[in-house]
Amino acid sequence: MEISRSEPKKNSRINRQQCSLLIALVFVFVGAVGCINDLEPQGGWSSPVVEDGKFYLGNRDGNLVRFKPESDSVDLNWRYPREDGLGAMYSSPIIVGDHIFGAGYTCRGNKCDGEVFGLDIAGGNSIWGQRGLELSTKLVGPIGIVDSTLLVGTGAISEEDGGPDGYLYGIDTSANSSSLVKWRIPLDGNAWSGVAVDGSSAYVATMSGTVYAINASDEERFASDPLSRIQWTFSTGSAIAGPLHVDGGSIFFGDLENNAYKLRASVRSSVNSSSDIDRGSGEWKFDTGTWVWAEPIVEGGVVYVSGLDGSIHALDEGTGSEKWSASVGGQIVASPTLFDRKRGDTRERALAVPSGDRNVWVISVIDGRELGVFVTDEPVKAKPVVYENLLYVHSMNGELKWFSLDDASQRGCVDLKEGGRCG
Repeated sequence: MEISRSEPKKNSRINRQQCSLLIALVFVFVGAVGCINDLEPQGGWSSPVVEDGKFYLGNRDGNLVRFKPESDSVDLNWRYPREDGLGAMYSSPIIVGDHIFGAGYTCRGNKCDGEVFGLDIAGGNSIWGQRGLELSTKLVGPIGIVDSTLLVGTGAISEEDGGPDGYLYGIDTSANSSSLVKWRIPLDGNAWSGVAVDGSSAYVATMSGTVYAINASDEERFASDPLSRIQWTFSTGSAIAGPLHVDGGSIFFGDLENNAYKLRASVRSSVNSSSDIDRGSGEWKFDTGTWVWAEPIVEGGVVYVSGLDGSIHALDEGTGSEKWSASVGGQIVASPTLFDRKRGDTRERALAVPSGDRNVWVISVIDGRELGVFVTDEPVKAKPVVYENLLYVHSMNGELKWFSLDDASQRGCVDLKEGGRCG
C-alpha cells in the first residue's frame, strides 16, 4: 500500500466516524468522550524493554515474560504471574536496578481488578509478598519512577463509590515494604495517559482534559498534604487518552479534539487552559484533523505526531508549523520508532510506523516518503524496538517478530505464550 500525502483535516470535533474507528480498538460508542470510557482488556499493546540482552514485555494473556534473542525463545521458567494472567498490559515494564515493575488489569462485567507488581528480575518473583498492590480499577498508561517512588495513574477505584474519577499513586519500591502506598492524589478523570517523568516532576493527564504537573520527590514537606505536590494544571477542554512525552523541559501530547500540544513546563505556575497558550515561550497547538492517541516523539528539532486516521505530521518543534504530512493504511495507536536505514554505503534516518493494517511502514524523516515496509501480517499497537540492527515488533496475535533494518526481511518469530518459534 502506498503512502500518500495528506493535508490536515479541519474537523476539530469528535464525531461518529472517528468514534467508529475506535470500535476496532475495542472501545464502545456511547457518544463523544464516552465512547472510549469502556475500554476492555486486550493484549498485544506492551512494547519490549531490553536489559542485559534480554527482552521483557507483557504477552497477550497478561503475563510478563522474558525473551532471549540468542535462543529465539521465551524463558518459560520466568513469568509473572505464574498461572492466570492479569488480563492486559497496556504499557512497558520499568527496570530499576535488580527489580522490574509493571501493571495490568482484567474486567468481569463492571468489576475491574488491577495489579501493580514489582519483581526480582533474576527469578521473576514478587518483592511485595505473594502479589503486588491490588487496585479495583483499570491500569492503562505508562508508569514512571522518581527516586524510590513508583508512579501509577488509575481510573476510579470501584470500592469508593462517589469518589474521584482517577488517582495518581506514589508507591514504595522497597522490597517487602509494609505500606506500599506512600501517597495518592485525586484527579478529575481517568488517567489513561499514564505518567511521564522529568527529574523530580511527573506529568499525568486525564480523560477530562487536564494535565497535572506533580512534584514526586520524597521531600518531607509533602508528607502531610499530598495535594501540595500539584505544581500546576492545564486544561485542553478535551479528553487526553495517549501518553505524554517530555523533552528539553517541554511536554508534547495530543487530545481527542484533534489537537497536538507543546507546553513549556518551566513557565507555568497556575491554572491555565488552551486559550492561554504562550507562543512567545515556544508553546503551540496544532490541528491534526484526527484523534491523537500515540505518544509524540521528538528528534532534531522536529516533533512527529501520529493520528488515529493513519496520518503522520512532522512539526517544527519551535513553532508548531507543519513541515510535511503523510498517511499510512490503518490506525496508529503507538509511537513510531526512529532508526538508521541502510541506503547504499550510507545510512538515512527513518520512522518505523506501526499500524493497524498488518504492516510497519518505513517513512523518510526528510519529507514523509515511503521507503519500505515490514510485513507483520497482524495489526501492531505496540511501539517497535531496535536492538542490534534488528527491528522487534509485538503484534496483536501475540507474536514477537524481528526484521532486518537493512532490507526489511523477517529474521525470526516467537510465540510469547507458548514460548517457541512461530508456526
